[in-house]
Amino acid sequence: MEAKVKISIITPSYNRGYIIDETAQSIFSQTHDNWEWVIVDDGSTDDSWEKLRTYAAKDNRVKVYQRDREPKGACTCRNIAVEKCTGDFVMFLDTDDVLASFCLEQRALAAVADPDADFIIFPMLLFKNKPDDTKLLWNIDKDEDDLNRILKGDAICQGTGTLWKRQSFIDIGMWQEGLKLWQDVELHIRSLLWPVKYKKRMDLEPDVFLRISDDSLSRVGYYSAPKMESRVQVFTDICSKMESLGIVSKYAQSLRVMGLDILLGTLKSGYYAGAKKTVALFEKVLIFNNAETKRMKRLIMLSQYKLYKFRSLYHPIWQKVADLAPYNGSTLSQVDWQKEVRL
Repeated sequence: MEAKVKISIITPSYNRGYIIDETAQSIFSQTHDNWEWVIVDDGSTDDSWEKLRTYAAKDNRVKVYQRDREPKGACTCRNIAVEKCTGDFVMFLDTDDVLASFCLEQRALAAVADPDADFIIFPMLLFKNKPDDTKLLWNIDKDEDDLNRILKGDAICQGTGTLWKRQSFIDIGMWQEGLKLWQDVELHIRSLLWPVKYKKRMDLEPDVFLRISDDSLSRVGYYSAPKMESRVQVFTDICSKMESLGIVSKYAQSLRVMGLDILLGTLKSGYYAGAKKTVALFEKVLIFNNAETKRMKRLIMLSQYKLYKFRSLYHPIWQKVADLAPYNGSTLSQVDWQKEVRL
């Protein structure tokens, strides 16, 4: 039955010609052969496009395109690929990550076992040079609300860890184009608030290996103003949606954790307009009281005047704000896979 399940692997590509061969080989080595690999190049200036065309010439299941509309970015490329793909299901894979040989077979079997699920979550491992060199899980399942976990920065999965019904993914609005950061966070929170039906299969073996690299597009310039602006926008949209659903109070503590992390990030980046917007949102949705937001406004003022140079003055105030919503319960990239890694 699983042999009939066609999976479209969706990949955005930008200047990764030096590393994509390993990703390609992991796809060509799959034990489940009913797949297509749809790659959209984002205007690469290296030899990426030539390599992609070589893959397509080698195997007609590989479809390669160049981004033909704005905005530039991975999410636009992913959405174009989803629009062009023909699979029943879609999964997302970046150009530096690697599939276990049984990945598509395992995911196809899971899809057949849970036909009502809009998406299914699978375990993943992190790696540096070889897929089994760290044995660190992306994250683990817990007896805790998954939405709460995402808000606190303890997400059970990211984009590569899911298998979506293609039509369900289209129905929820696909990736939000234009975001510079938190694309996965936004997608999964929006999905859970939709709501969709999903299944967690964390009982299975890790089937994707996520590369830890300093030049990851999400790591480079993490505290830059454009990326902080995206985080502020995602948080604003989340609060607005939760207000409309009347569930802000239910998730207030988790919203405090996420919101405070964003506020401190805007101050680190010097994005003071974003800091002020974030505090105004706190006041609107009432997740912090007046005394707490007053303390935050003072910290913003001190930051604007560059008084962070005076550590004895600045640091105690920073710490008092940081202590308003402490959270140290994340298991993100903290737990080892205890069994032999199956490649």
